[in-house]
Amino acid sequence: MMELHILNKNSGDTLGEFALGDSSEVIIGRDESCDVRINARSISREHCSIEHIEGEMRLRDLDSSGGTFCGGERIDEIRLEDGMEITVGPALLKFFDAGI
Repeated sequence: MMELHILNKNSGDTLGEFALGDSSEVIIGRDESCDVRINARSISREHCSIEHIEGEMRLRDLDSSGGTFCGGERIDEIRLEDGMEITVGPALLKFFDAGI
């Protein structure tokens, strides 16, 4: 099972931890209806999603205005792996394989 840890990219403080489990889709954004909410103006209402597709987990940008970045490069979609770090606005999304 994959875990998502959200950190403040400037301070490194942990803002939240989420077990992604078997959900077919998790929406990340600032809207109250999102599964994972990051309340920052630079985060789109629905910024990105994490989806289970054909046995793997993929993160997809939802046409956000500020973009979704991996290794400093803007991405549209990426396969998630253990230890991967994704930047959205002021947040750093870190993914860990919990091995459960």
